Amino acid sequence: MIFSKANFGTLSTSLTIQACGVFTGIASARLLGPMARGELATVILWPTILSNVGLMGCNWVLAREVAKDPEREGDWVSCGVAVGLATALLYLLIGYFLVPVLLPSDRIYLIPVTRLCLLLIPLDMFNQILLAVEHGRMRWRRYNVLRLSFSLFYLILIGCIGVTRRVQVRWFVAAFLVAQLLAVILRVWIHRRSLAGGKVRLDGCQHLLRAGVPFFGATIGNLISLQLDTILVVSLFHAEAAGIYAVAGAFASGQSSLGEALGITSFAVLSNETNAGSRARIITETFRQSALVSCGAGLALSSAIPFLVTPLFGFGFARAVWPAVVLALAASLTALANILNQGLRGAGRPHAGLVSQLLGTGAMALTALFFLRRFGLVGIAFAVWISACVQLLALIVAAAKWLRVSPLQFWPFGAGNVRRFVQQVAALRLRYSRTPA
Repeated sequence: MIFSKANFGTLSTSLTIQACGVFTGIASARLLGPMARGELATVILWPTILSNVGLMGCNWVLAREVAKDPEREGDWVSCGVAVGLATALLYLLIGYFLVPVLLPSDRIYLIPVTRLCLLLIPLDMFNQILLAVEHGRMRWRRYNVLRLSFSLFYLILIGCIGVTRRVQVRWFVAAFLVAQLLAVILRVWIHRRSLAGGKVRLDGCQHLLRAGVPFFGATIGNLISLQLDTILVVSLFHAEAAGIYAVAGAFASGQSSLGEALGITSFAVLSNETNAGSRARIITETFRQSALVSCGAGLALSSAIPFLVTPLFGFGFARAVWPAVVLALAASLTALANILNQGLRGAGRPHAGLVSQLLGTGAMALTALFFLRRFGLVGIAFAVWISACVQLLALIVAAAKWLRVSPLQFWPFGAGNVRRFVQQVAALRLRYSRTPA
């Protein structure tokens, strides 16, 4: 199930994006140092959260609608852009007045550059809305090219910063925004015919907003569960610790490409699948096979982290080693939770993801309360691992109940499943190594 052409194309793109992120992360860390890297994490945090919340769940609805009604793609694109423009302006205004409240008291001097970074809200929202169309139509080649564009633009701009030695935080923020702008221009150009020929219909805009409510709640839950640890670190620790944790988080997410790729394709496939039996087979088999790969990748990465962090990022980030090890193990579970969550969203059931994320967030908050003071950044990382466990278990129970199957159907380490997985890998190797006649 996971060895499909769409999955391979999406996974290879995710790995390329991950590689770009590694290069930009290393360059940013070495150029800025722990203190300024923490300031950059502080500046980008809330604009990123607001840009995702501002979508109001409309991107998920838009993807599902163009999947069901491809003849009206132009109209849906125009409605999505209109809704995005209206909500972007609203959240941009909200963010402008919230920034002084949200920033830690010892980093008030970052208010001007954080307000500049709020331009991310309309740029990122437009990018995600236009990308949702390709997602829903399963035009994987175009989808992956557009997904990759921002990372390539940002990598080039960070390289320019390194050459010119303009290592102030504001230049990294400017590079971030310019890369987003270039991605917007590329996506608008590709969708120029749809935007020119589509009609903005009031009932279509209302449908996107109304149908987006469940996805909006799920998006908020997802953001809280993914960003709560960063919010705690930025708010409760000094800037240097925030920079160290940013490096730990970036390094630990090395295996997230698999979960991202399979989550993307699972959403699209299940958006187009109506047969209940096929849905159950797709969800359970995809989960079992990806669990074997994700857990293996997580163990391998966590074993390599102690030997790689300091040589790559510098001695100033040596304290990132053990938080990164724990976060790498947590990322394996988070990737699996994302696959299940996206599959359920594609089937039109986003509530299970919201419930699991709320439970996971509560578990993270309680664990952090007990371990933060004693273990510092490692305690925060352990709280993330506990949260990932809770979310994954909650999603398995919810999916099993909906599909009317036993939760044991999701157990990936049975002898039969491992044997089948190995056979598929062997067949794949034979197929690709066989020379043409």
